Amino acid sequence: MVTGGHTVSLALLLLLALVVADAIRPLKEGPMIDSEGREYKSAMSRIDEENISGPQLTNDRSTVHVQCTEASMIVYIKADLYGKGRFVSPEEFFLGEVEHSEGSRCQATATSDTEYVIEAQLQDCGSELTMTEDVVIYSNKLIFSPAASYHGITRMADAVVPVSCHYKRTHLVSSKTQQLPLTLSTPTKPSTVNSAFSLELMTDDWTREIFSSVFYLGAVLHLEASYTDPDAAARQLFIDSCVATLTPDATSVPRYYFIENNGCLTDSKEEGSNTLFRPRIRADALQLELDVFLFHQDLRNTIFITCQMKASSEMWKSSPINKACNHVHSRWENVDGNDSVCQCCDSTCHKVSPKDILVCGTVTLGPLMIFPSK
Repeated sequence: MVTGGHTVSLALLLLLALVVADAIRPLKEGPMIDSEGREYKSAMSRIDEENISGPQLTNDRSTVHVQCTEASMIVYIKADLYGKGRFVSPEEFFLGEVEHSEGSRCQATATSDTEYVIEAQLQDCGSELTMTEDVVIYSNKLIFSPAASYHGITRMADAVVPVSCHYKRTHLVSSKTQQLPLTLSTPTKPSTVNSAFSLELMTDDWTREIFSSVFYLGAVLHLEASYTDPDAAARQLFIDSCVATLTPDATSVPRYYFIENNGCLTDSKEEGSNTLFRPRIRADALQLELDVFLFHQDLRNTIFITCQMKASSEMWKSSPINKACNHVHSRWENVDGNDSVCQCCDSTCHKVSPKDILVCGTVTLGPLMIFPSK
């Protein structure tokens, strides 16, 4: 019985030794020593989801994650920040407050076409050190500050993502990636000078009109323009121009023309824009998908859209003044075919057909309430 007891004890000691050795094995780089002489053996990255300012990041994959080393914090950022296929620029990210945005070590750099990285020493870029009985924490903020376009609009909200590295004294915690949930959402009757023309907000599947007036950056407006007079069957609708303003006055400032030059959808040329005319479903209507936007550095969030429309008597005959042109893959394309009529979109379009009998009208849709995030 004594011999058996010794055998069991020996087996348990061997097992314990193996477990301890296995636990120690990951600590190849050695412990960290804080200013008070405490020994810290591992780092854990953390993203504080409760204190995220701005839109929420998509949770179907890791949009932002942090790697902690003994001396640095490494922040990885997906270029498709919103998970909508719209890539942002590395220059729009920096670690720390605004005063650190000019420092190269605090700004993001591209590691590939789809991912950016910021690597900074734990004490750099405005990092804050917090110490408790068992934990040392280096915390900072990842700032996303989208640049305004040439036209002074923006389609993305500023975002602040708290990030931190936690160093614990005795627990072996592996560095891990944490995901951030950026939720984006989609969703006024227009006033018209000629009631034969209309501009309606439609559902995502285009089956019915919606009457919501609240939208968020990252959403898409589904707009349907139509002509409904008794002679509609003999006419084809075109949109000459559309302008977005902060008041019902289409001449007010600031303003942004997203359709101009007799049917050129100039917003589709904006970097990262998904705006487009949809293929025409009938002659007397046009459907438009427009990315939601705000005017940069303007606190007002009510948007009015005013469009100049016309109904042409020349059915299915495109011309430089009767067209609906998208900018796709660095070239202009007409939704009705005959892309050559779009060549003037980068200059001035003017060529009126003497046989064309036009009915013209103006429609204003709004106010639409646009918010950076829910």
